[in-house]
Amino acid sequence: MISKLNKKYCISSEDVLKSALSITKKTKKDYQVGDYVILLFSKLLLDYLFKQTNMQSKDWLTPYHPYASNQIYNGIYDGITISAIMPPMGASPIASVAEDLITCGAKTLLLVCGAWGIAKRSNILDFIIPTHAVGPDGTSMYYGRIEGEETPVNEKIVKIFEHETCKRTDRYHKGKNFSIEAFYKINLAQVKKLQTKGFVSIENGELNTLITVCKEKEIGCGAIFYNYFNPLEKWSIPWLQDEYKKAVELEGEITLASIKKLANI
Repeated sequence: MISKLNKKYCISSEDVLKSALSITKKTKKDYQVGDYVILLFSKLLLDYLFKQTNMQSKDWLTPYHPYASNQIYNGIYDGITISAIMPPMGASPIASVAEDLITCGAKTLLLVCGAWGIAKRSNILDFIIPTHAVGPDGTSMYYGRIEGEETPVNEKIVKIFEHETCKRTDRYHKGKNFSIEAFYKINLAQVKKLQTKGFVSIENGELNTLITVCKEKEIGCGAIFYNYFNPLEKWSIPWLQDEYKKAVELEGEITLASIKKLANI
């Protein structure tokens, strides 16, 4: 009996969706998302995607559980169904949002945002293409990821992101990503050590979690970041600079081009 209880989870994303359907009298199609879903945290990037894909905003699952996102934005790009979502920031809500997106039809999840660039000779607003997710995130272990494991990002997606990036700029770095959920506990010695081991970025644990959820669900997953802070340098605020908007929109351009190539393989 205990063994069976240990294997049975208390709630699933499918349960949440069933409740939403029961309450609203809607169909699964009303909650459906695109084949390719972009997870982002930038209003500038969302505005860019709206212009390029004629996205429409729809109410989603927020009223039915606390870790959902309020809106899903659905659009079409060259005949490809694409959605964008601004989830709550952090590893724990990303796990729930990722499962919800997969339940609602997502085939590939792409994390498109900023990170802390630590590659040598990395400049603010350089792009970052993660090849592996590493770090002590506590959420991902529930999806089978052991501490210290270097979880590879989908190699096909990495190659396509790099190909589309280098066509447009040489300001990018490819390598491992580390997660530190506590922003004010970034340790100087740790960052320097990570540099020597091929790490080019650090973020809040969203990538760790997204990669492990997608691996368990057998869903495509990848990421591209821009560097908005180097922990080895003085704190700066690039989002107040004119160049910031250009970098964010270029990140969007690279992402849409990469999705187009992925969809046509």
